[in-house]
Amino acid sequence: MLKFAGLSAVEESAYLALIRQGGARLVDLADRLGLSETRVRRVVGVLEREGFVHRTPPPADRVVPVPPDLAVEQLIRRRYAELELTREAAHRLAAEAQGRASNRRTEELIEIVSGRAAVGRAFERVQRSARQEMRVLVAPPYAIPTSVNTTQLDREAAGVTYRAVYDSSALDDPEFAASVAAHIRAGELARLAVGLPTKLAVADRTLALLPLAWTASAHNAALLVHPCGLLDALVALFETLWTQATPLSAAGPEQVSTAVGITAEDRHLLSLLVAGLTDEAAGARLGISRRTVVRRVQVLMERTNSRSRLQLGWQAHERGWL
Repeated sequence: MLKFAGLSAVEESAYLALIRQGGARLVDLADRLGLSETRVRRVVGVLEREGFVHRTPPPADRVVPVPPDLAVEQLIRRRYAELELTREAAHRLAAEAQGRASNRRTEELIEIVSGRAAVGRAFERVQRSARQEMRVLVAPPYAIPTSVNTTQLDREAAGVTYRAVYDSSALDDPEFAASVAAHIRAGELARLAVGLPTKLAVADRTLALLPLAWTASAHNAALLVHPCGLLDALVALFETLWTQATPLSAAGPEQVSTAVGITAEDRHLLSLLVAGLTDEAAGARLGISRRTVVRRVQVLMERTNSRSRLQLGWQAHERGWL
């Protein structure tokens, strides 16, 4: 009944006996419990320290139980205060660790990982270190396809967001494409790009895994990058590729497809604008108002994460819309 309050079975029995039968001298309590007086004295000492009993002064010298609701409430407050002290100590240690990380020597900023198994463990380490977000570039050469990254599912359940950019070749293999679809259905935010420059995995802004070789041996050697200028550059690389990539969605149980498409009308509109026509002229050709032209262009810019019409034209060309 009171084991979660930290009491042992014999301590709980002694307290319940006092609650149900009233206060008693040590010798009488020992008789009730069938224990030696020495043993009961130790038990009462624990109960007194935890706030479950108090002792009356001599000559009565009785052990009196504290009402359960009051005793437990005091215990909760005391434990809460202890946890607050632990939290403060953890924050101090975290600040110390952060300061230590910022003062790493150059040779400590990058770790070299050798061997396929070691690289696999390093990827696991990066994922487990993420607290908010994982950024992943998935490019060839690919490891042997597996159904689902179980660590990813665990981290997503813990509140970590996964953003992944896949090289377009990833969808050429049906088994790999099925794996991508499974991850998207599980909550991964995924995009597709042509010709990714490298593999990459970044946990928040604290740790990254980067392959050493852009060959078939990419799985055999990698770098673990701690906070430094290189890590900042890797994050910037991912964000640039993410902005330019095409969103993916799970089209079926084992299929993925681009989530951003373009209608024939939008394609015609883009071709007119790229050809140099004004919004009014393009609208007149299509039989729509200038306001409609502006609205449709704005939608296309949002879909492609374009900040200008010039960038929209470049994105349309890259995606094969023109």
